[in-house]
Amino acid sequence: MHRHFNDLVAWFGRLPGSVDLRTLRLLDRGDYGWVEFVAARPCAGAREVEAFYRRQGALLALLHLVDGTDLHHENLIAVGAHPVLVDVETLFHPPLAGTATEDPAARALHDSVYRVGLLPQLLVGDHSALDVSAVGGGRAAVSPVVRADWADAGTDRMRLVRRAGRFGESANRPRLADGGPVEPAAHVEALCAGFRAGYTAVAATKEELLRETALLKAFAEDEVRVLVRPTWVYSTLLDESTHPALLKDADERQRVLETLRTDALGRALAPDLVDEEIAQLWAGDVPLFTARPGRDGLWGTGERPLGGRTDRPGTARVAARLAALDTVDRQDQEWIVRAAMATASRAPAHRPARDRRTRTAERAPEPERLLSAARSVGDRLVSLAYRAGPRSNWIGLELLDDRYWRIGPMPADLAGGYTGPALFLAQLAALTGAGHYAEAARTALAPVPGLLDALRHRPEDLGAVGSGAFSGLGGIAYALAETARLLDDPEVGSWASAALRLAGAAARSEEEYGVGAGVAGGLVALLAAHRAGRGAGQAAQEVWRDARACADRLTGATPTAGGRGFTTGAAGLGWALLRFAEAEAEAEAEAGTGTGAGAEAGASAEAGAGAGARAEGGGGRYRVAGLSALRAAVAGDPGPDGGPAAGAGGREARDPAWCRGRAGIALAVLDAPGALDDPHLAAWSRRTVEALGRDRPAADDSLCHGEAGVCELLGHGAVPEARPHWIRRAGALLGSAEETGARSGAPGGVAHPGLLTGLAGIGHGLLRAGFPDRVPSLLLLHTSGPA
Repeated sequence: MHRHFNDLVAWFGRLPGSVDLRTLRLLDRGDYGWVEFVAARPCAGAREVEAFYRRQGALLALLHLVDGTDLHHENLIAVGAHPVLVDVETLFHPPLAGTATEDPAARALHDSVYRVGLLPQLLVGDHSALDVSAVGGGRAAVSPVVRADWADAGTDRMRLVRRAGRFGESANRPRLADGGPVEPAAHVEALCAGFRAGYTAVAATKEELLRETALLKAFAEDEVRVLVRPTWVYSTLLDESTHPALLKDADERQRVLETLRTDALGRALAPDLVDEEIAQLWAGDVPLFTARPGRDGLWGTGERPLGGRTDRPGTARVAARLAALDTVDRQDQEWIVRAAMATASRAPAHRPARDRRTRTAERAPEPERLLSAARSVGDRLVSLAYRAGPRSNWIGLELLDDRYWRIGPMPADLAGGYTGPALFLAQLAALTGAGHYAEAARTALAPVPGLLDALRHRPEDLGAVGSGAFSGLGGIAYALAETARLLDDPEVGSWASAALRLAGAAARSEEEYGVGAGVAGGLVALLAAHRAGRGAGQAAQEVWRDARACADRLTGATPTAGGRGFTTGAAGLGWALLRFAEAEAEAEAEAGTGTGAGAEAGASAEAGAGAGARAEGGGGRYRVAGLSALRAAVAGDPGPDGGPAAGAGGREARDPAWCRGRAGIALAVLDAPGALDDPHLAAWSRRTVEALGRDRPAADDSLCHGEAGVCELLGHGAVPEARPHWIRRAGALLGSAEETGARSGAPGGVAHPGLLTGLAGIGHGLLRAGFPDRVPSLLLLHTSGPA
């Protein structure tokens, strides 16, 4: 395999416009041989570092084209300006037959440059994350996974413990002679330039390579290692199954190994493959499977042929990939490179590192220009979607625990999942009458029935999913209901009702309280459905009972436990409680007259409320709790410029963002019913609006912590005096979209489809600026009325 790979690299280096790559020298003795030993060496200066990343980009292109995978930080050594690959056992790596996913975005990512393993890939645990890739990994770190280990090995105190393992520093990352390892995020352009050069060079001569097939055919009978599961699964099973308690009983140990036959450790495999796995584990080995690029079979230990099959021979797959090379595919792959590199950023997720200057407007942007810019965003979203049959999806960037970015097929949530782009496209379809936006929205929602059905049958998982407005079932229900109204689609409306019931159930057992991922978000989603008049009779009463249960839980929460901001902290809790207090007062008033939907809600409220709650009436205790939470959100921030007072603590006091900063806190106060009756809250919010309005444009255009989120605040009807500031900042948002393209809130401004930090949210912000009466605010879960 090494010899044939060296021949391929030599051919690659001779292509016009390509990049020279270093390989290992070989001493071939037929059935055996030796491979050159190479030692890591630092780069002499910045030029060599740039050359290293350019070569690494070209190597990435070549490995992608020959179906390489699992090429992580231990398989590459940085030798000056050269990335040297030292392990090529997983080239021409075949997927197993019958393992293809139905998600077109997941399939596209699996077949993409990301599969190679060179690009950053995070292994995320409960308390930390570890990058194991050849580009971003290699730092000394603690494993995010706890495993069995021996403490005080080799002593009389030796004992079995569970703890996180430790990784030493690897030799894969370039270093400067007078410094430490280089930060790869600073060299994205060099990496992409090398990838582009390598891809383009092969694409220009692909016909020659396909005609002169000797280079590919040479690999046909080489032995390829096939990874049917991650190696860590086997390592964990070996550790757990050799526990002293299991070594006493062979049947018990066999039962542990038999978990491989279930889906607990990933997709279930063919029975004969699992038999082979268990046999090798009994022998104390990490199971090894092999294939031949020219055939579709699989082999186990000792060259034993197995019944499992690959989907087609590796050489045939590579030939098909070469034939499909074109400019569109190169651009798709380069986007994946940039998105993956964004996940390696070490910058705080909600605090962009740099500001920028954008032209601002002296008069309100014309709605036609705002709509045109939003259509450009919508067209880009449509073009980024992967479609297969009746289903489509996007590859997106997901923010985990507000700390780690991960690239992957979009899940269902509103913040970073497919319901966000679907809802924006439905808004665009309703404004323009363009059918292709509506069709794109519908195909994106195709997996929803299966998701809801799965959750219905696994109620124990609902608490983990949560009822949150942006990262839970509440937001999914809201997005489905609004999309159903916009597209006049009763079927999608029925999904919304089902999601709403699940959100109510999730809120009873989840542990989070915030708007984004917790009970406050579930409450506001339930109130949105109630206010829009969706459902009647028993369904309406169930919605109201679930909303009351959420409100009751929030009154017992510590408002500032999640900070002071909108998505996780006191501002969001106070806003949600005051919205419920208003809804309860209205319901009681309507119940008194026996009219309207409020009569049913009022009856439910009477039935579900205790004597103390009925005595207070009109949502009194919820109003008190809501105002208290909002006061806690603005506490310590009485500065005359809207900034923190001297010595005031909390990042939110200095942060202008919607998600957890001053824009979100002020928006919560302005939108919470009755909050402006409090003199302190009213004065604080107006000072803050004025201060934020005078600020320079944000570093990005996102809803979460960018310009679109600030525009939502400045355009709120409760502060008409902020209109001059809104004009200037809305002009900045439009200018950015028109002149340089919408800049996302992800690291490096990488454009991705999501709502809170991506294109869908920026498009929504443009529509809100142009058509505020026709496009309700997603950040506030406003609705447009009955479906």
